[in-house]
Amino acid sequence: MMKKIIIPLLFILTLPTLLSLDPKTYDSRYYAKFTSPEGIQFLSYSKVWEEDGLRELYNELLKNKHGAELSQLQEVRVIGSASKTNAAIRGRYNILTNSITLYDGDKYTNPSLLRETLSHEYGHHFGYFYFQFHQFPFSKWAKLRSLANEPIRWDSFWNYSISSHEWNPQEIFAEDYVLLYGATKKVDSKDVYSNEAFYVRTEHENQELSNVLENKELQQYLETHTGITIDDNRLLKTPKLQFIHDNRLSFSITERKDVAYRLNLTFYEKVAGEFTQIDYQEMLNVTLEKRKSIIFLIDIPSSANYIKANVDIVDLNTSIGLTTDYFNLMIEEDEFKKTISILE
Repeated sequence: MMKKIIIPLLFILTLPTLLSLDPKTYDSRYYAKFTSPEGIQFLSYSKVWEEDGLRELYNELLKNKHGAELSQLQEVRVIGSASKTNAAIRGRYNILTNSITLYDGDKYTNPSLLRETLSHEYGHHFGYFYFQFHQFPFSKWAKLRSLANEPIRWDSFWNYSISSHEWNPQEIFAEDYVLLYGATKKVDSKDVYSNEAFYVRTEHENQELSNVLENKELQQYLETHTGITIDDNRLLKTPKLQFIHDNRLSFSITERKDVAYRLNLTFYEKVAGEFTQIDYQEMLNVTLEKRKSIIFLIDIPSSANYIKANVDIVDLNTSIGLTTDYFNLMIEEDEFKKTISILE
């Protein structure tokens, strides 16, 4: 009974904030318009976005997994300029009008360049349609997402701050949607070997949270509640260091081919009690077949005795990826060879 009273009260108290989420009200002075079969209005407020571009943007929207909530989306706007409230903002979702606003349309003229922003904003629409109160700590989503001991901004629904964007629960949910249901794209193999794929991959904004791509209980909850399945080919486990043998590191991984793993190694030398960086290496391993583990053979600099390392991952079929936490290694040497051991 208490929850039934609190929720409407919270909504009333937060109404002024909700109304201010997107200060731009309906403006009939658009340059182009496209109406989707579902009745979604795509409006261009940028001179470089014409009807064909809006139609392509609609096709980008359809690449996100969706259900009954799609027909409830009212409008997608493309604004030519940056957001007036904060130039770093690429998009906004308005819960009261069920509308998405995308900024910098004069700069990002190809609909594919807005794909990830559109997916994120649609993630808000998805979240508020199926899980209206996910942004509160009592929600089942928050429990299954293991957010209780994280520095979440639970007041962000009425006290929103862009400076804590990655810790706002509604932003975490939208990022979860991007990874679990959002549009994907294949990675060009040349971008893997140039490292570009690791920089432009689709990853969760908050890398300090647990990996939603291996949270089976949460995934089952989302599927049951929405009726929309999550494709197995987008799920990635966080690599785990299995064992170290001499200078070989073995990691357990997702049993799937066409996934690129980059081991990042920073080597240090300890002199007079102080550690000094002496080298940095990146090692690439791409799974050409299904494997349960990968091995990296490390070339240890002669004077190194400490390593700080982590692993970057990107799936070449989806561009979805993540990065592991850093771990520390000690280098020990006897008269025959150097060996590596984990430093707890």
